[in-house]
Amino acid sequence: MEFKTIPCHESLRPFIRNYWMLSAQCTATGTQQIFSNGAASLQFYLSQDIRIDDGDRLYRTVLFHQNMQKVGVVTAEGPFITFGAEFVPFCSRVFFPNEMTSIYTSPEDLQDEEFIKVSKNIYEAGSTEERVDLLDHFFLKRLALFPEGDINMERLSDVFDNMVPTDGSTARPPHSQNEFSPADLASTACLSQKQFTRVFNKYVGMNPKSYLRLMRFHKALMEIQATSDSSSLTNIAWGCGYYDLAHMASDFRDICGFSPSELIRHGQELTETFGQKFSGLMKKKIKIENLI
Repeated sequence: MEFKTIPCHESLRPFIRNYWMLSAQCTATGTQQIFSNGAASLQFYLSQDIRIDDGDRLYRTVLFHQNMQKVGVVTAEGPFITFGAEFVPFCSRVFFPNEMTSIYTSPEDLQDEEFIKVSKNIYEAGSTEERVDLLDHFFLKRLALFPEGDINMERLSDVFDNMVPTDGSTARPPHSQNEFSPADLASTACLSQKQFTRVFNKYVGMNPKSYLRLMRFHKALMEIQATSDSSSLTNIAWGCGYYDLAHMASDFRDICGFSPSELIRHGQELTETFGQKFSGLMKKKIKIENLI
């Protein structure tokens, strides 16, 4: 499996973390288990159609929204090549302003003719460079239409600068996630907690409490990746703000489908989480499993 990030146009960087390419060879029908990393993402499946969560419908382009739920992407035997974009957590609505009720959707579901057209052009493009140019042009055109001075975007920018910078790295990593609470974040945004929860849900796609839970999980995940030592799991749980190891293990199973010890045991297979090129940034963690 090969995974690489690609910079977007400089004018898009306050809103999009990066573009990326994932290439793999599937030896049989298999499932990518994708779990949330705190940001919405757009994925173009270049080499084959995919199914989601064992459904019958085939997809080529999918916009994944923010959610705590795991998603299973079912692929066929053969090459698997994906081109994608990962958004700053509260910024996908800059480019896709329609309200979205599902954790994943297609251009056809949105009845978005421009989105349908750029998807078709990206599949027909002859190189990664051409695909990057197509996506840059699409996003820059939509950015120009977004109204200036959106006060809630400014508020959330202040919140995320404190909690998780736009590049995905964790703010002040030595500190426990208990440092933040929904009330703290609402105060930073100069909103009541009720107002802030409504704004956060609208722009990010989950409530502040769930997002902080996800942040705590990713902080623990990075520390586990750094140590790969099951004997230190209790200390990691305490250091990341969990009540005990059992609570951390329960959180891990809910979010990614593996316990911490299972992640360590199978770490060499989880190349985007534990591989040599792991960057420490919060990005999608993907595992391809063969189905029997």
